[in-house]
Amino acid sequence: METEREKQLTEEINRLRESLAQKEHEMEHMKVRNLFLETLFDGINEEIMVVDSNFVIQNVNKVFLDHYGLNREDVLGEKCHRITYGSDSPCGFGKQVCPLEKARKTGERVEVAHYDKRKGDEIRELIRIMYPVATGGAKPELFVEISWDLTEHQNLIRKLKASQKKFRAILDTATDAILSIDEEQKIVLFNNAAQRIFGYSRPEVLGKDLNILIPLQYGDHNRYVKRFMETRTSKIMGQTLSLTALRKGGQEFPIELGLSYHEMQGRVTFTAIIRDVSTQKQLERKLLQTERLAAVGKTVAHVAHEIKNPLMIIGGFSHQIRKSLTDVKAAQKLDMIFDEVSRLENLVANLGDFTRQYRLMKRPADINSVIRDVLIIMGEIYSSDKYYFASDLASDLGEINCDPDKMKQVFMNVIANGVQAMVNGGTIRITSKRISDGIEIRIRDNGIGISEDELDHIFEPFYTTREKGSGLGLSISYKIVEAHRGEISAISMPGEGTTFIIKLPAA
Repeated sequence: METEREKQLTEEINRLRESLAQKEHEMEHMKVRNLFLETLFDGINEEIMVVDSNFVIQNVNKVFLDHYGLNREDVLGEKCHRITYGSDSPCGFGKQVCPLEKARKTGERVEVAHYDKRKGDEIRELIRIMYPVATGGAKPELFVEISWDLTEHQNLIRKLKASQKKFRAILDTATDAILSIDEEQKIVLFNNAAQRIFGYSRPEVLGKDLNILIPLQYGDHNRYVKRFMETRTSKIMGQTLSLTALRKGGQEFPIELGLSYHEMQGRVTFTAIIRDVSTQKQLERKLLQTERLAAVGKTVAHVAHEIKNPLMIIGGFSHQIRKSLTDVKAAQKLDMIFDEVSRLENLVANLGDFTRQYRLMKRPADINSVIRDVLIIMGEIYSSDKYYFASDLASDLGEINCDPDKMKQVFMNVIANGVQAMVNGGTIRITSKRISDGIEIRIRDNGIGISEDELDHIFEPFYTTREKGSGLGLSISYKIVEAHRGEISAISMPGEGTTFIIKLPAA
C-alpha cells in the first residue's frame, strides 16, 4: 500500500506535469504570436528600426535590410547613425536633426524630415518618426523608428501640380469658352474666355445652374442630361452645333458648340467648348451685303442708262404738245405726265448716286460741326412740335479726314429714315465718341423698330418698309461710308426704336 508520503509526491509530480504542459502550451502560443509579429514586422512596407538609448540597433525589419543591402547580423549591435548615415557620431550628418536625441530628452513621439543622398545621385525624401517604448512610467530604454519614403509620392505630387499648371495655362489662354457641368447640372469649370464671352466672373457662375447661360426658347436642359445618364447615348456628343447663348446682360448671341463627357468612378462630367461667332456672322452678313449691292448695282446702272434717254424724249415732246393745247383737261393730264416724269428723273438721279463710284473730296473736318449743321437743317424741315432732335457729342473727337458733304448726306438719310419710323412723333438722339481706331456716331430713334429679318436687308437698294420711299437712301449711305473705309450697321427691336451705328477711321 502506498504510503501517505508517496501519495503526496505523486500528486506533486502530476501538478508539475500539468504546469509544465501549460507552460509549453503558452510557449507555443507565444511562438505563434511572435511569428505573427515578426511576419507583420517584416511585411510592413516602411523601414523599421529598434534602437536603445545609446543608439545601438536592437532589431530591424526586412525592408530596412533590403534598402541598405545588409544582413541582420551586419546591423544588430551597430550604431544607428553609422548604418543609416555613415557617421561616427550622432547628429554628425549636417543640419539634419536626430530624432532619437529629441525623443530621449522629451520622452515623446518625434517626427522629422530627412533627405538621404547615399544612393548615387538620387535624393530620397524621408519622414522619420521615433516612438519611445516604456512601461509603468519608467524612463524609455528602447525606441522604435519608422521611416516613410516620400520620394515617389512627392514626385507624383510635383508631376500632378505641373500637369495642373499646364492644364490651367491651356484653359486660361484658350480663345474659346470652355465650361463643364456635373451630373446635377452645376457649373464646375469656367475658363477666362468664358468669362470674357459670357460677361460673368468665375465666382458668379461656379456652382450655379447652366440655365443662366441658355436662352428660354431652348427649354430646360435637365431632361437631356437625365436622359443621357439613363442611356449613356447621345446624338449630339462629338458634333459641332450652331446655337444661341445668353450673355450676362440678357443679350443673345450666336455660338458654335462642341460637347463631350468624361466618366470617372461612376461620376460623369460634361464639357462644352463654345465659340462666339458674332463677329463671323457680322462679317458674313457684310460680305453678303456687299455682294448683293455689287450685283444689283450692275443691273441698276444698266436700267438707269436705258430709262434716262426715253424720259428725256417723253419730257421734251410733252412740253411741245403742252404749248399747242387749248383743251384744259388734256393740259391737266399732260401736267400729271410732267410730274411723273420729274419723279422718275429724280429716281434715275438717285440711281446714279447709288451706282456711282464715289470720289471723295477728303479734308480734315470736325464731324461734330457736320452733325450740328445737319440737325439745324432737319429741325427746319420737320415740325418742332412733333419731332425733337437732341445730341450728346464728345468734346475730344478732334478732326478726321473725311468728305463732310458726303457724310452730311449720310446723316440726313439716316435721320429722315428715323423720322419716318416715328409716325406719332418722337426724338432723334445723336451721340459721338472716340474709339480706338477712329470715331463712332450713333443715331437713335424711338420709332416702331425693325425686325431681325428686315435688318438683314435694310441696306439693299429698293428695299423699304415705308409706304413712300425709293429704298435707296440707306443703300447710298452704305456706299458712302464704305468709301470712307468705315462701317454702318443697325440694331433694333420691334416697338423699341432703332439705332444706326457709324464708325469712321481717324485717317
